[in-house]
Amino acid sequence: MPIWGHVALLCRAIADEGRQDAEQILTKARQDAAEVITAARDAADKAYQQEIRSAKSKAYADAKQRVDHAELEARRAIMAFRERIIQTVLDTLDQRLQDFRKAPDYAAFLRLALKEGIDHLPGNQFIVEVNDTEVDLLHGEIEKQMGEESLQIEVKAAPDCNGGLRITTRDRRLRYDNSFAARRQRNENDSRREIWSVIFGTESTTT
Repeated sequence: MPIWGHVALLCRAIADEGRQDAEQILTKARQDAAEVITAARDAADKAYQQEIRSAKSKAYADAKQRVDHAELEARRAIMAFRERIIQTVLDTLDQRLQDFRKAPDYAAFLRLALKEGIDHLPGNQFIVEVNDTEVDLLHGEIEKQMGEESLQIEVKAAPDCNGGLRITTRDRRLRYDNSFAARRQRNENDSRREIWSVIFGTESTTT
């Protein structure tokens, strides 16, 4: 065979080997591409599912926050309404106390308030403060009190004492405030519980 025939065969063999190598490379490339595509598709699907879960979680959190806020506002509105009711009752009580100052029994109340204060303080010398419009009324009750006990009582007008009285020891070191304002303040918690019990059917002021 002429030499060129051998060369032709050699070239054909090289070409065949190249074609086989190329096919192998292409097959491997196709497999790699398929794996990359599959991996990318899986990653994209996972990312999508995670995004959906995140969106659902955020939507749930947002909805829960709105519900919690609405419930809080509702509780605040209820508490504000109840406080207005209680305050209305307490204001009415204050007015009733002021009206009581005109009642015939008020003088007897002053005497009892005086005795209560004297019983809580040491000694037998006291200064009693009462509204200037009730000084004469208290003098009559003091005479009754002093007739029963050995006491020295000085009465002073106090325009800011709107009902009831205040008793102080002669040295002014101790005071027993039995004015309407002080008695109301001392008994306010009990008054509020009673109002809640009567109006709202519970003794608790936190429900």
